[in-house]
Amino acid sequence: MTALNSNVSLIALGLAEVREGSNITAGGVAKMAEGIVKFWATPMRWSYGKGDDEVSGVSSLSAMFKPRRHEDGSVDSKFIPAMYRAVADTFLTEGEFATAEKVQFKRAWQVSAGLAAGVDVKFIDTSTVVAGRVVKLRAIEVPASAAFELYDEAGVPTEAGKVFQADVVRYNKRAGKKMSDAEVIAAAKATPVECIGGKFDGLQVPSVSAISERLAVHAIRADLMPAKQTRDSSLSAEKFGESADFVIKCLKMLTERDESEFAPSNALNEKLRGMMDLLSAYLSGAGADAGADAGE
Repeated sequence: MTALNSNVSLIALGLAEVREGSNITAGGVAKMAEGIVKFWATPMRWSYGKGDDEVSGVSSLSAMFKPRRHEDGSVDSKFIPAMYRAVADTFLTEGEFATAEKVQFKRAWQVSAGLAAGVDVKFIDTSTVVAGRVVKLRAIEVPASAAFELYDEAGVPTEAGKVFQADVVRYNKRAGKKMSDAEVIAAAKATPVECIGGKFDGLQVPSVSAISERLAVHAIRADLMPAKQTRDSSLSAEKFGESADFVIKCLKMLTERDESEFAPSNALNEKLRGMMDLLSAYLSGAGADAGADAGE
């Protein structure tokens, strides 16, 4: 499958920025999201298997993360990987998505799905300072009501709500304008927020990954993607930690000693390579916010 037009797609340009490095990953995700919006309903052919065993169909970016089911009702686990290949064939100039890049693409998709679900998402040009230099990037902008919880269920302003209401009041005072309480609340909710991290009056502004998760909630409510599965409690985390300690101990033995107690087989080395890909994807997702508020 070939690209839809002769120009390099925003999806490809955004992925190129993601690949270039963490300084502009946020801009790359925003650019990919903008491209996904543009081609939201574009049909793409996906397939997996060969010959008589081939399974194929036509879907779109809008339905990419809605589970496809077999006739017996079970989830087709090969559908999403096939869709990633279809997206790569359609929009990328070369290559496929690496495991960690799929994490960033899904973030971009969730931003696009938030827009499709009715949130006022905009894509803007902005800049931030990274390591002492100004970096220009594409950014995601949403109303403050989408970026923060401004009011509780009783309508009482949270700390974030108080900050944004006070900002509206200060602006009106400088401009010599008067607003009713209802108008102040509406203006506070509508205040545009650039989601590139950093601080605003003591508030932590959402990074691109954080706003992606917030917008995913809207996408779930709009039935554009399934609800995220709840995770098991401390017992699983404890076992996982113990297993990680054991793997680290073994790897230290293999790398720090002249002779180890065992020699890994080719099959084990393949498992380790697969684990390396999964670990990279996990750290890109769960750990990306740490130290990355200035543009990820």
